[in-house]
Amino acid sequence: METTYEDFEPLCKWRREQKSDTLEVHLPGFKRQQLRVQLSSSGIITITGERQLDEAKAIKSRFRKEFPVSKDCQPNQIQAKFSNGVLSLVMLKQESSISGAGGNVTSGKFLSSIMNMNKRVALEIIIAICLVLAVRAYVKKCCQCSHLGN
Repeated sequence: METTYEDFEPLCKWRREQKSDTLEVHLPGFKRQQLRVQLSSSGIITITGERQLDEAKAIKSRFRKEFPVSKDCQPNQIQAKFSNGVLSLVMLKQESSISGAGGNVTSGKFLSSIMNMNKRVALEIIIAICLVLAVRAYVKKCCQCSHLGN
């Protein structure tokens, strides 16, 4: 009898915190022995699992999920725990600090937040300019106001 596979899409939740990232993968009906977690040299975590659904009909449920690991994650500090059908992967982050005029600042978080803030400000400025130009074009084309001039 040939085995039939039913692909399964598990519910996954990320929790990102200052010192660690936690990935929860909900796997009802799976046992620890039916799961495999691998970390590639390129920083990708691959989680796979396979379990028997019906032995008489040779039906198996399986899944495969891949997740990139944060750049500041310590690969040798990843901890996995499987309890009550939930696989939890805790990925500790590196603590690299730099000294500045304001004291110690976590370099990765600080630089990242400045870059994100600059991107947001630039985007808001671009949107504002586009809106002003659109309103100006509309007024010039559609309004028959003699006091606006050319």
